[in-house]
Amino acid sequence: MTTKAMLAALILMTSAVGAQAEDTIKIGGLLETSGPLASLGQPGLEGAMLAIEQINAKGGVAGKKLELDNVNTEGDNTKTVTAAKRLVEQSGVVALVGPMNSGSSYAIIDTVQNAATPMISNGGSRGIVLPAQDKKWLFLSPLTDVLVQSVMMTDMQKRGAKKIALLYADSPFGTSGRDQLVKNAGSFGLTLVAQESYANADKDMTPQLTKIRSAQPDAVVIWATGPGQAIAAKNYRQLGLTAPLYMSHAANDFNFLRLAGGSADDVLIPSSKIYVIDSLKDSDPQKAALRRFVTDYQNKYGKPPATFAGNAYDAVNMIAAAIGKAGTDRAGIRDAIEGLKDYVGVTAVYSYGPDDHFGAKADSVVMLTVKDGKFTLAQ
Repeated sequence: MTTKAMLAALILMTSAVGAQAEDTIKIGGLLETSGPLASLGQPGLEGAMLAIEQINAKGGVAGKKLELDNVNTEGDNTKTVTAAKRLVEQSGVVALVGPMNSGSSYAIIDTVQNAATPMISNGGSRGIVLPAQDKKWLFLSPLTDVLVQSVMMTDMQKRGAKKIALLYADSPFGTSGRDQLVKNAGSFGLTLVAQESYANADKDMTPQLTKIRSAQPDAVVIWATGPGQAIAAKNYRQLGLTAPLYMSHAANDFNFLRLAGGSADDVLIPSSKIYVIDSLKDSDPQKAALRRFVTDYQNKYGKPPATFAGNAYDAVNMIAAAIGKAGTDRAGIRDAIEGLKDYVGVTAVYSYGPDDHFGAKADSVVMLTVKDGKFTLAQ
């Protein structure tokens, strides 16, 4: 090939890449698909990709296809910071779908803020977005700890509990849940009579639960993510504790059921409605959206979706809705997300605002229990 021909070919290739870039809008992803939180991040990525596929099948947004550039951070905070910087500085993304890991979400707050790039995180800790005035580029898609705890503690009231005890993981998610429970329990007429923690690597929580047993609580809360919550549930049953056992919303996961086995039966879990669609009233605004999502996810992946899939699915769809309103300007997308009202997602019905970057409404939460290894509405 002559030099002239090679130059012409290079120009054609460059033009094709440029045209493709102009026809594509990139969203960055920080969903951890390996490592200790893969059981959260992999469903999250699957939900996000389903949303991208559905949006593009309908013509994309403003005539352009969406593309998700996901970086597997392995749940490592340092890798998450590096990945976030690459995405916002080099990859041309207009928004981010943030980690499932609350700790990783905290780690990149400054990166996201300094880059003036909107991010919808999948972490469940309120501190990720508080105060909203100082973290204007950050939003949440999951149900938050305060939101689900309010439903959980209302359930405790109905069951006559007065004294409660807490076992929590020594992680950002666990300590945030502890802080909020300590702060708000009194408003529900509840007294926290014991609190114990465990490290993520711990394989036996019997010593902590033995101390909790001696406090004679009316109800016990385990606030954690990952395999540790299943170990704690097993230890709880092995010790013969009979007080109602409440888990965080991170336990509304098939992996918890698999790892905990029979020890999961009768636990109480505040949750999204994804596992109890048939029990919802036809008037429930989420019922139709949930049924479509579960059917489409099952058809694509050959398995039912975990709640974490719904978190990232909602995040992508809300970013797409914001792009449809504001175009690809990052500041415009941020403002459009903050302006979403009564947006019906599969995790929740969302309404954001300048002082509320949580979005999810309380009536999006239900109390679940486990019967014969399956989630069902608590009575």
